[in-house]
Amino acid sequence: MESPREWYERKETEYGIIISLFLAAFLFYFSIFLKNPLITGIDGPYYLIQVRSLLNSGHLVYGDPPLIFYLLAFFTILLRDITLGVEFGVALFCALSTIPIYFLMKRVTEKPWFGYIAILLFIFSALFIRMMSDFMKNAIGIFFLISFFYYLHDMAFNGRCWMNFLLTILFLFLTGLTHILDFGVALLFLIVYSSMFAIFGVNRSRFLKSIGLIALIFALFVVITVTILQFFFTDYNKILHFFEDIAEIQDLGPLAPLIIPPLQGPLLPISWLMLASIIFLGFALSIYEWRMKKREPFILVSTITITGMLLSFPLIPMQWLFRFMLMDFIPIAVILSHGLSKIEELAVRLKIKSPLSKALLALISTFLCLSPFVVQSVDMAASVRPTISYAGYLDLMDMKRIIPTDSIVVVPGFIQYWAQYVDEVDIANRLSEGFWQSYSNVLGLFFKQRLPPFIGDLKIIFVGRVFVLAEYPPRPPST
Repeated sequence: MESPREWYERKETEYGIIISLFLAAFLFYFSIFLKNPLITGIDGPYYLIQVRSLLNSGHLVYGDPPLIFYLLAFFTILLRDITLGVEFGVALFCALSTIPIYFLMKRVTEKPWFGYIAILLFIFSALFIRMMSDFMKNAIGIFFLISFFYYLHDMAFNGRCWMNFLLTILFLFLTGLTHILDFGVALLFLIVYSSMFAIFGVNRSRFLKSIGLIALIFALFVVITVTILQFFFTDYNKILHFFEDIAEIQDLGPLAPLIIPPLQGPLLPISWLMLASIIFLGFALSIYEWRMKKREPFILVSTITITGMLLSFPLIPMQWLFRFMLMDFIPIAVILSHGLSKIEELAVRLKIKSPLSKALLALISTFLCLSPFVVQSVDMAASVRPTISYAGYLDLMDMKRIIPTDSIVVVPGFIQYWAQYVDEVDIANRLSEGFWQSYSNVLGLFFKQRLPPFIGDLKIIFVGRVFVLAEYPPRPPST
């Protein structure tokens, strides 16, 4: 029997490893941001706009769940730099998500080693790095999402206690206050998990009563957010747009099959065939656990596998499928770390008796599993960059002083937030006749190497290294 001293030393070692891996994750993620002076990703400057507005005026420019912007504003105050504050906050919360995935997989596999592997699969996930660099709020919400998974699972198999129940509700709410996709995945997991537990679990009535209460509280949360707090939860409209696109799927053209996508399918940081193979492994592990009569790992692994499959479902419209499939790094980490936990049982079946041989088999399997993900993640980290060059950023800085007051600037789509953040001016993505009634000056921002044919009809007021700024006449030319 383990003595108190041995227990303390074992826990000290375990938590020391967890903290070390967390710090390694944070430093890795933060270094991805620090290699460039500009914030990365499609929506990077959007966060700068929101945090600056919150600090300057106390409210947001765009309606969005506000929780994350308050957290990023706090880091901005600490570090005295908006860009650094946002990047630090994103890296910190992405690193924090490794902690609940550790405890989830440690509980299911009953060994800390496979929790450590789950952490490494999170750290070295090209999908997670892509999400972190392009869709920051989505990535921050992963910490709340995995924490919700853990406490829901713990509540199911430990029996309902008020602490577990309240923490399950808390992390579901925090997920809903962060990002609509994270919230949607949480609800999908809740539905699938509850269904699996109702069919295959024990003490079902008690757990299902808790789920019913969670459903009532969730319904109240949604009613409040879409009525009283509508400005902050305009993202909920995306749910309606998603189902509208599903209804019109026959007009969307060819779809991307799960295993061999056409050229126009979403390009993922990992291969589609690898993802499909891991989902298949998840189903194989679920069947194995069911045959071994291990309800807890069976319900978790089968739920996470079904969730991963649904997120990769080939009939999802193309414009949604890429974002959904970025979330598949969670099923990947759960399935592979759980699969590696079965190596010892495989060694028994192969009649390998030597402890050294068993250890070598486990190490080789772990190395082969992690290697492709490490390569993919390093490659993805190297490719992360802002959506404009530094020369383009300097152009925006230079033109700020010459943009007249009471102006609106028509800007190419993917640099709109940059122009709005740097030049602090109203922006639009296309011309409208109404602009001349609302603004004294209507300007257009163009790439110097891709000037439109009607540029000669405009009054050019700035020529930079990358951009050209021009003023439209009162009657804009047809485009």
